[in-house]
Amino acid sequence: MTENYYGSQAYRSDRIPEQKRQISDSGRSWFNRKFDMRLPWGQTEEVAPYQYINDYSPKVMRDIESKPTGFENIDFHQRIDQERYRHATPAFRTKLLFLINAFGNPYAMAFIFFPVALTYLALLVKNPNNMGALNISVSYISVVAWIYGPLIACRVIPSFIFRFAPKWSIKPGKGPKWELNRRTGLVTAYHHDRKGSSEEEQAPFYEFDAYLTNEMIPPGQVVHTLYLVHRYRPILLPIGNLIGKTSGEECFALWDMFQNFMDTSRPLPDIPLWEEFRPKDPVTAEHDHQTGRPARYWRDMDDETWKQKESEMMSKVRSLTTPYRPNLMRQHVRYVN
Repeated sequence: MTENYYGSQAYRSDRIPEQKRQISDSGRSWFNRKFDMRLPWGQTEEVAPYQYINDYSPKVMRDIESKPTGFENIDFHQRIDQERYRHATPAFRTKLLFLINAFGNPYAMAFIFFPVALTYLALLVKNPNNMGALNISVSYISVVAWIYGPLIACRVIPSFIFRFAPKWSIKPGKGPKWELNRRTGLVTAYHHDRKGSSEEEQAPFYEFDAYLTNEMIPPGQVVHTLYLVHRYRPILLPIGNLIGKTSGEECFALWDMFQNFMDTSRPLPDIPLWEEFRPKDPVTAEHDHQTGRPARYWRDMDDETWKQKESEMMSKVRSLTTPYRPNLMRQHVRYVN
């Protein structure tokens, strides 16, 4: 059954076919070719980025099972199951409302509060008399109103629209952006024009390489993102958008997670996101049968045990040394550089 289930181009880390030599690296700009880091294939760890641990905790997965959202019949073009990870984004109006809402994040407001409060206290110390303190307090209230008024509005208005006009505000985009298919072993990039027509580009997963970008943001912090580039055609997938600009270790974890997902020589990644689909994948079902893994191992886990598992996973992610691994793919392809 297993041999018939997976396609002829399905990825197996122990059966990578010999590939043609890479002639050029036209899929990336000169700057990216100069400064980005190509990550090695193979020797993966059973890890996932923090967002995939935090956003898909056992409690969240149980809530999804028990509480219908009312949007189950809307096709948002995204699919995550035992066969595919298909990524899609919502319509522009939905993305805009989410962006506005992010400016009213309570953590951001708390971050702004401390320097403003410290400035206020410093001015009070310099002007201890009653009149000076009154003038400073009036000015402080005015500054706080100017700062927090728009931030609170950014939080309240989108939340109001999402709650009372959900059918208008929550809309799918034109179609999926990209897909990684475990069963076929193919990667698909989707292109949509303004008229609504779409085009697809496909290639085997083992013909792509992962690259890590570097970007410096104020005040001197270096952040990273991850993308896949086809070795022989200008196809680029910004898979790092799933976790945003973050640490290198988080990007390493994302690369490991997707290699493990696509690798049909091993079971699906053992994180809550894929748990309900494990019985539907032959390799995973056989693995779980042999090891006696409970079908609801994650979803029935209590909060205290989950916190411990979450901490263990984050420790594994922080200790990843991906750039120092030997590149398994070098045994099967000659790179241009």
